[in-house]
Amino acid sequence: MNHCEQCSVKSKHNTCPLCSRRLSSTYIAVENRPYPKYDRQSLGKRKASKIAVFAGLAIILACIFVNLIVMPHFLWVFYVIGFVAYAVISLNHTVLSKSHLGSKIVGQVASLTLLLLLIDSQSGFLNWSINYAVPFLIVAGLVMVTLSLLTKRLKWKGYVSSILMITLSFLPAALYFSGYATVIWPSAVASLYAFMLVVFFGVFAHHAVWSQLSRRLHI
Repeated sequence: MNHCEQCSVKSKHNTCPLCSRRLSSTYIAVENRPYPKYDRQSLGKRKASKIAVFAGLAIILACIFVNLIVMPHFLWVFYVIGFVAYAVISLNHTVLSKSHLGSKIVGQVASLTLLLLLIDSQSGFLNWSINYAVPFLIVAGLVMVTLSLLTKRLKWKGYVSSILMITLSFLPAALYFSGYATVIWPSAVASLYAFMLVVFFGVFAHHAVWSQLSRRLHI
């Protein structure tokens, strides 16, 4: 495309449409670089996340107000806080988030553990949560981590999530030896599974783990 140096216009013709001067053909066209594509889906997820947080806080505040006015002798609002918090965390961290699968598993196990402990503590603390529910929940999380190990090639975040899940698996045993839990075999099952997963890492995946650690820590 030709260029008029005086009028600074471009034209396909040989003469300028403004000053009628002969156009120069030495103009080098500047590459047109479009703006990045507008990601409406990501914007919608961010809006949905903020709306979920706002709705959760609104529900909790409304329930606190109703509980203190109508039934102050029974604080059922703690149940609502637990369920609403778990729902918001699940929506933001599990459904809408692009986090690694291992991170989602750890987040679900940790949030459900806190929810079960809250329900048990508010219903008389019969120890069903730390004796049975939490150990079985952790075993389920370990099974999902094991399946991800066998079906996908893990990167740094996957190994970190696996290590966090293994660390969390020894919580029931710690609760038993500290005197809070009274049934040993569910805690023993969770700890044994975690130990077997550590052995699996040591036998089959120690080269991959060390490679990822070396890259991240610049060893």
